Amino acid sequence: MSYTDATDRTHTFYPVQPGSPHQPAYGILQDNSHATVAVVLGVIALCTGLIFLSPVAWWLGSQSLAEIDAAPGVYNNRGMAQAGRILGIIGTALMAAGLLFFVLMLTTFVAI
Repeated sequence: MSYTDATDRTHTFYPVQPGSPHQPAYGILQDNSHATVAVVLGVIALCTGLIFLSPVAWWLGSQSLAEIDAAPGVYNNRGMAQAGRILGIIGTALMAAGLLFFVLMLTTFVAI
């Protein structure tokens, strides 16, 4: 079975064989490394108080979700990408609340 291009009849094109770089062999799904990094950064940000890592976790989680959705059937850790994104959103909200509290306290003490 061969596939030919409609414009070029001199070459025969074959479908992609299992194990190509874009599709793993025999249905083995691979992990998206950005999703793993997003979860790790989100957990580190919330557990250690390094809240400034939260926007990075949010961004990486969103990027990895876009990659996973763009290539269905290639990646198997969509849940980790969602978890990293959610942890990043929570940490970013805590960081914003902390900054708002700091600004309010600073303006209160300066006004006195």
